Amino acid sequence: MYVHTLEFVDRDHLASAFERIVSSEHVENCLVETERMRIRFLADASHAEPLVERIYLDGGLRFASRHAGLSHFV
Repeated sequence: MYVHTLEFVDRDHLASAFERIVSSEHVENCLVETERMRIRFLADASHAEPLVERIYLDGGLRFASRHAGLSHFV
């Protein structure tokens, strides 16, 4: 499992990405930080990569990172 961190240029893109992420059955957990225009979610890399790619293609993604994560957010 990996923690994926995505930062957006505006709230519209943040909201659109959030809807896409929470509708995925492969996402274990999701945290939205609206003040920082950031979403963090926990998912297996094989399922998250196409999801992040789709979000990237939708536009508005300013930054994306991935690192090995726990089974829950602290």
